[in-house]
Amino acid sequence: MASTLQKLTVQEAQNASLGQAGAIVETSTTAITGKSIVAFQMLDDTVFTALTPSDTTNGYGVPAANGDTLASITIPSGMTIYGHWTAFTLASGKVIAYQG
Repeated sequence: MASTLQKLTVQEAQNASLGQAGAIVETSTTAITGKSIVAFQMLDDTVFTALTPSDTTNGYGVPAANGDTLASITIPSGMTIYGHWTAFTLASGKVIAYQG
């Protein structure tokens, strides 16, 4: 599979957007880097210390676009957030990080 969604066929892009490239269950505060994450499902109330968007220059990278960040915000258990991230670190909680 190609490294960006723009290089995928329509079917591959649909599969990637559904997380069919696999998933990571993360319960520790160890930094996870070098991934292509398309969604996070919260298994517990979760707080991120870091959440790195894949592109911080095009408006989709929230920190560069407007200075806002999800760091230190509690995201409730059961919620799923969608986007495209390359790295994350949990302060607390448990997540399933879907790769795509």
